[in-house]
Amino acid sequence: MLIGRAAIYFDEVARKGGLRRAADVLHIAPSAVDRQIIQLEEEVGAKLFERTPTGMRLTAAGELLIDGVRRWRRDFQRIRSEIDNLVGLRRGKVAIGLVEGAIEFVTSVIADFRTLYPAIEVRLDVHGAQAVVDQVLAGEIDVGVTFNPPNNPTIRIERTMIYRLGLIVRPDHPLADRTEIKLHEAATLPLVMPSDSLSLRRVLEVAWSKHVGGAPRAIAEANSISVMKALVARGVGPGWLTAFDALSEIDAGTLVFVPLADERIELSTLSIICASGRTLSVPASLLMQNFATAMDRRDVPVV
Repeated sequence: MLIGRAAIYFDEVARKGGLRRAADVLHIAPSAVDRQIIQLEEEVGAKLFERTPTGMRLTAAGELLIDGVRRWRRDFQRIRSEIDNLVGLRRGKVAIGLVEGAIEFVTSVIADFRTLYPAIEVRLDVHGAQAVVDQVLAGEIDVGVTFNPPNNPTIRIERTMIYRLGLIVRPDHPLADRTEIKLHEAATLPLVMPSDSLSLRRVLEVAWSKHVGGAPRAIAEANSISVMKALVARGVGPGWLTAFDALSEIDAGTLVFVPLADERIELSTLSIICASGRTLSVPASLLMQNFATAMDRRDVPVV
């Protein structure tokens, strides 16, 4: 019978692609892992892995079994959390995937959440926008926090905040006193722009093509929002971001956000997502509620 230990060992070997790598994670001897895999193969009556010189690769039978094992592990964690909730323990684990631009917002929510539920463990993984969606659908994370998620029936969007595109500048910059700026005005400035790996770049390229023409021009590009903010703070030039990307700096007065005034420019959205049809654990549901509350407190449209 497939039971806890064998399922865990099997799953870890599948994730790591090798006995030794899985054993290192599990903190046991590779031979112990191998024994469990062999016993499991005997029980199901089929080879679960192809043993190659470079590691272990799932067979067709293994692919079928791993899906059930991972569902079982997720369900077991959810049921355990629900039982704990019944007796008031409020413990468990939540895995969150987030884009870099959401780090400040997410960490502030987690800090408040930990005060309310100190026994719940939280794991944070930073990915690109599409990778967050992929990880949610694969069941690797419970909750995703991402920009501009696709319209996909397999994704459930729990809450969304809408932000306008604009420039962040230093408080001593000539634009700091402006309430808005048009795109064609900004086109003549030495600008810091997001690179292609950031979802905001696509929004900017569409707007630039419509209102200025051609491709966006910049004095510096970066694939990190933190690097962009550092360049702006050093006086390299204004940076194309949303207010959401610089929450703490704007609150502290070290950076100023000047929104774009042009109409018909695509808005940037930050969404809390999970997989459609998948029941969230109690800890994940509690965290989702905290995200919703934090979004409601922000002075931006929430849908």
